[in-house]
Amino acid sequence: MKQIILWLLLILSWASLFFLKMDTVRRYMPVALFMTVIHTLSYQAAYHYGWWKETGSSLFGWDKVAPVPWVYGAYLVIVIWVFHFTFGKFWMYLTVNILLDGVFMYIVYPVLQRMGLVSSESTLPTIAIVAMMVGFAIIIYLYQLWQDEVFKQSKA
Repeated sequence: MKQIILWLLLILSWASLFFLKMDTVRRYMPVALFMTVIHTLSYQAAYHYGWWKETGSSLFGWDKVAPVPWVYGAYLVIVIWVFHFTFGKFWMYLTVNILLDGVFMYIVYPVLQRMGLVSSESTLPTIAIVAMMVGFAIIIYLYQLWQDEVFKQSKA
C-alpha cells in the first residue's frame, strides 16, 4: 500500500501540471529543476553529515538518499504552482512558502510518519529544517528574477 501511495504522489504531482498552460510550465520549469538540484544536494549533505536520514519513502533501490516521489515529484511540481500564483509578489511568495513549509514539517510530515510513509531520524530541530527550506525559497526566487531578465533580453 505504501508503494502505491508513493507512486500516486509522483504521478499525480506531474499530472496536475496539465491544469496549467504550457507557457507557464515552460516559464517555471527551470526554477523547479534548480530547486530539485538544491534539494538533491541538501539530501546528500544531510546524509553525509547525519543531519537527517530518511527511510521508507523509496520507490527504487537507488533513491535511498533523495526520495524520488518527494524531490522529483511533489517538491518540483509545487515550485511551479507556487510561482504560478505568487511570482512578482515577493511578500506573498515568502508568506506562502513559510506557511507551506511550516504546515508540511509540523503537521503533514508527522502524519506521514504515523502512516508509515516516511521514517526519519533527525539531529536538526524542525525549525532549522523549515529555515533551510525558506532560505532555499529565497534563493530560487532570486534565480527566477534573473531567469526572467535573461528571457526578456533574449526576446529584445
